[in-house]
This record gives sequence, C-alpha cells and structure tokens, in this order.
Amino acid sequence: MPELLAELFTGYLKLDRSLTPADLGLRSALPDNASAPAAAAPQGLLGMGTSLETVRSYTRSSRISELRAGGIEDLELSVAQFSATYSAHPPAQLWEKVAPLRERAASLLTQSRHTLREGRELARHAGMLSVILAWLAHDLGDHGFVDACSDDAWEQGHQAGDLEIGAWAEDVRCTDALYSGRDVDALAAATRGLAVAPQGSRVALRLLAQLARVYAKLGQAVQFEETMRRVKHESHRLPPHRAGLFGVDAAVVTSYGASSLVWLGRHERALESALEAIGRYEAMPLPYQAPTRLAIASVHGCAGHRSLLRRCRAYRQTAEGERADRKLCDPMRPLGSVVKCHAHIRSEARATAAS
Repeated sequence: MPELLAELFTGYLKLDRSLTPADLGLRSALPDNASAPAAAAPQGLLGMGTSLETVRSYTRSSRISELRAGGIEDLELSVAQFSATYSAHPPAQLWEKVAPLRERAASLLTQSRHTLREGRELARHAGMLSVILAWLAHDLGDHGFVDACSDDAWEQGHQAGDLEIGAWAEDVRCTDALYSGRDVDALAAATRGLAVAPQGSRVALRLLAQLARVYAKLGQAVQFEETMRRVKHESHRLPPHRAGLFGVDAAVVTSYGASSLVWLGRHERALESALEAIGRYEAMPLPYQAPTRLAIASVHGCAGHRSLLRRCRAYRQTAEGERADRKLCDPMRPLGSVVKCHAHIRSEARATAAS
C-alpha cells in the first residue's frame, strides 16, 4: 500500500522523480534489502535451488554402464545356439557349458553397474538360461533342480517384464511332472503357463499341446479331443522338425499325440502317430537329430503295437542299430530320459518274447 500511494502522488503531482514511501512519511512494505522488482525476480528456475547441470547429470547417470560392448549380445547368441542344438549334446556335457553362463549373467546383474534397459535384457537372458538348465535337470532326472531353475526363470522374467519366460518354465515343469507320475502337478503347470503365455505364441501352442497330454493321462478323453483339435487347428503352418528347444514343430505335436493316445488306450492310432513322429525325427539332418525324442517316440510306438516292437528289436540287431544302441545308452545320461525310454523298450521286448 505505501508503494501504491507514492506512485499515485507522483502521477497526480506530475513530478519528474518518483516519490518513495519515505517521502510521504510512510514505511515501505518491501524488505530493506529489496531492490527493484525486476532485479529481485529469480532468473528462470535457477533461483529455486536446481541448476541446469544437476538436471543434465540425471541424464548422464542413467546412461552409465560398466558392461563391455557386445556382452549382452553374447548371452543372447548363446541362448539361441543352445536352443537350436540342444538335442545334439549329452545333458551332463551341456550343463557344464550352460551353468557357467548363468553364473556370468548373475555376476553382471549384481556386480556390474548397468542401465535399467541393460538390466532387463540381462534378466531376460538369465531367465532363458535357467529354462535350459531346467530342461537339462529334467533329462538328468533331478526334479529338485527342475523346480529351482523354473522358479528362477519365473523371477528373472518378472524382473525383465517378460512373463513369457515363466510360460517356458512351466512347459518344462509340466513335462517333468507328467513323466514323474505327478499328473495334477502337470495340470497346474500347464494352466499356470497358459495364463501368462502371449496369445498365438509358440509357447502358448506348446502348453496347449501339453494340456491335451495331461487330459489324456488323467483319462479325460473328451477334454483331450477338444484341446487337441485346437492344437491341430493352430499348427497347420508349423515346420516339420528342427524348431529348437524354444519352438514347436509338427514332429513334437505328433509325438505328443502318440503319447496321449497310448495313455487313452487307443493303440492303433498311437502306432500311426508314433511312426509318423519317428519318420520326422529320422529325417532330421545329422547335426540336429534328437535321440531323446526318437527314443520316446519308439516307446510310444512299442506300446502301441507289437509289430513295431519287433521292428525295434530287429533294428537293434543291425550294425546301424548297434551304433544307435550305444548312443542311446551314453553314460553321460545316467539318469536321463533317453535311458529311461530305452529301458522301457527293452523291458517291453522281454515281456513280448516271454509271451
């Protein structure tokens, strides 16, 4: 108010000099050290305690990384290579290659500074490496490691914001439970996986085929037929084989159908599916052949019909069969699924010979 009165009197009296509150015997409402309003105003936001350099430092700090160039890409390439050639290596031998890579990913996540984006990528590759380890643990017959590796894959997928990794982990867990006689656990795993699998993805189709197998194992023929129809409807464009560990192909779907039909007691149809699956596996190029899958398909065929059992027995008597026999009995797979399936073939052969 004193300043306003001084301004009014200055204009009214038409003075050359502006009056001040003191000229009128009034006390100014401004602080003693205040100057002209324009000079007292802060210059932009700098007067509020934040500098431009501080803001720019936020940007620089978000880019700071101690990871070497190409380190994340190397992990991604390793996951792709292990997936593509998984069936060509003994599980114990492959474990010795994958486990150190998983440890390396853990070290990069916890001991090296990285950006948030790099952290998500590292977590994603770490999760997929844990899924591979879960498959290896399944082939080596260690159910505890299957669960531990699957749990880790779930957590890494959560940290990476990629729940598809959890779906792949449930694919492993479903298979392990199914072949361990834990049918309810297999059903729960397939259901959990489908709940987070992206619609139309490869893992969604794999888990749908797994669900059909679980229904067959539980004796739910109607649910099996309905689910398998959905699988076949969505699998008409699948490659015949060689889709890799994180893929799905016609050979896998056919083999799943064979095992399901065996469990439902439909042996003639199981035989047809098993022979088709065996033909697809035998047609694979040598570097990509899958002895585990071939042995499992043979078991399904043997269970489906005695004529295939005789064929398997006659086949083992040839030189080529002896080589395959040694391959299937590789000591690197002491507890693996191949040995279990091969033992099943032999026990069926003895039973048939006795009858």
